[in-house]
Amino acid sequence: MKEKNIKIIIIILFSIAGLLTIGGILTAFLLNYNQYKPAQVQILDDGQNIYVSTELNDNYSLYRFVFKDNDGNEIIIDSEKNTLSVEELINQGIKIGTSYEVTTCYLSENSGNNSLYSDSIPWTCYTYLASPTLQYDENNNLLKWDSVDNADYYQVFFNHNESENFVKVETNSICLTEFDSGNRTFYVIAYSNDNSYRPSIKSNELNLDVVRQFKEFNSVRLEGNDLIITGEELLEKILIYINDETAKEVVDFQIEYDEEENLYTFTIDIKTILPQPSGFDIIGASPATIDEYNVFTGDIVYVRIETQEI
Repeated sequence: MKEKNIKIIIIILFSIAGLLTIGGILTAFLLNYNQYKPAQVQILDDGQNIYVSTELNDNYSLYRFVFKDNDGNEIIIDSEKNTLSVEELINQGIKIGTSYEVTTCYLSENSGNNSLYSDSIPWTCYTYLASPTLQYDENNNLLKWDSVDNADYYQVFFNHNESENFVKVETNSICLTEFDSGNRTFYVIAYSNDNSYRPSIKSNELNLDVVRQFKEFNSVRLEGNDLIITGEELLEKILIYINDETAKEVVDFQIEYDEEENLYTFTIDIKTILPQPSGFDIIGASPATIDEYNVFTGDIVYVRIETQEI
């Protein structure tokens, strides 16, 4: 009987020891197993830069970002920072235009005590085009800027009649003669046909006086009572010079346009401007300066006529 009791006691002691051992292992496991799960990664976009970010957590030593593409390839980036710029990601192998599933977790200094991974989010890597630097080439009367990598075209914005307009160009310059005369403020934005490259922020602004320099007339001739003038620009006012005297401003004339020749023909009734003459007279014509933004500084074109025939 005594021996039987001793055996029972021994069995109980071994059972208690076993339970204590299992409990210790379980306790150690629970202490080392971290069930914390971070929130999903955030994509931050301020209109100029893009960032991939996770919540700040000072209880961990590193942040791990995992990018898995559609083929199952993974890029793992461990960082001391909780926010990485697209430029930093590209340097780590992330490709512009590629779609990824992005997750994150926190890494602990103690092995096996990392957090769980967050839920993944889909994200296609993109970036912004660099902003052009706008300059004015006074010698050639050009707005110009350096070509922007991956840009397919540019839009040159300018103010006009209290509104904003733009001209689309595929080169990196444009002549000021493309714009209506007046005081104008310009800036440029670069664009790509690939949605992975978003439009740049606008360039620096330039404020310039756009001056229209009228061209001199191509020809002046008299046909009957009609003084016929040809030129390359549509005009509202013409100056007529009689015997080199003070110019007379004329606004009453007929206008025809030859699209093939790109020529305007202005027809003026000579009797409306020429006094009753005798002998030969010289008649000249030129565009009229309208204001400081629409000027003529070229030569007057003359024709000699027999005034007694008028």
